[in-house]
Amino acid sequence: MPQSGIHAVLSFRLGQSINIKSKLLPPIVFGAILPDIDYIAVALGMIYYPINISEQLFHRTFLHSFFTLLIIYLIFGLISEWKNDHEIKQIGKGIVIGMLSHIVLDTLLSFKGIHLLWPLPLKEFSLWSNFNFSNQVYKLMYIMEFFLFRWYAWFLIKKNIAHPNRNSGFIKYLNYWKKIQTFLFITFIIISFINYHYFKILFIFAYIPSIAISLWATYMNFDALAYKLKK
Repeated sequence: MPQSGIHAVLSFRLGQSINIKSKLLPPIVFGAILPDIDYIAVALGMIYYPINISEQLFHRTFLHSFFTLLIIYLIFGLISEWKNDHEIKQIGKGIVIGMLSHIVLDTLLSFKGIHLLWPLPLKEFSLWSNFNFSNQVYKLMYIMEFFLFRWYAWFLIKKNIAHPNRNSGFIKYLNYWKKIQTFLFITFIIISFINYHYFKILFIFAYIPSIAISLWATYMNFDALAYKLKK
């Protein structure tokens, strides 16, 4: 189950707790959010498949696979050698660490299976395969996503206020984003109560721009997230 706000903030706290170089923290946070961008593929797949089939085919598959992590790390390594720029390799390393933290957290908290070795034709892995959860539980998880995006916006605002930097003017856009996520959170609570048939479809089309903005916000706030470098 996607919970990008949790992935973002916990990956940042994890990086701090194990004393990872602060320059790696922004790419780690970016990588922790990135895997759930596969909902774009789910949306496109809905052109040809029912929503549940499209989600099964494209979500928690290629961007949640250990093979994909390896490929991304190799690509950044090759570009680093080509450009003779060691920093590019470090960015790739941070993204992969973040994606790995996302996969681990999904394994613990997601109630659905993850294709850890995609594209191998192996059964998805799930710690919760022996449990059955109602649709209301899944709806609650989806609704909470918008609250957690709001939480992440607040987290970035707080970082910028505590440590002003060249991109701190971005705070006004973070405030807009926070208000939009509040509106979506309340809207989807209402939709869940009226038991609207197209709840999940509406969620996907609200979620995709939300996660895209969260990635953009992370990129624009690299200085705030890596502030420790300036001490």
